Amino acid sequence: MKRLSLLAAVSITLFSTLPAHAEIFSNAAKLGANAGAMQYCKKIDTSNQGKYNLLGIKTLKEYEQLDSGDRAKALVYRKKAEQKGIYLSEPLNKERCRKIRRTLHL
Repeated sequence: MKRLSLLAAVSITLFSTLPAHAEIFSNAAKLGANAGAMQYCKKIDTSNQGKYNLLGIKTLKEYEQLDSGDRAKALVYRKKAEQKGIYLSEPLNKERCRKIRRTLHL
């Protein structure tokens, strides 16, 4: 019983020191995922293609301002979102695309 209590205490301590899910991804990863998601989303949500295009352009402009190391990281996340429909480890669907678009303010 003491082992179980000790294990529980260690687990709680370990997990309480981990960052929140939203903070796990760097800004470069988020930027790349946003750019890729806009390309993927305009294919599955055709009613908002113009908005996805504008947001794609906006994120690509921000991408150009990254240094080379961050660009490489952003590119990995962009390709994953664009080609596989995976946005920061979660699958994209039409509703998720619309939520991301609203979050990006367009």
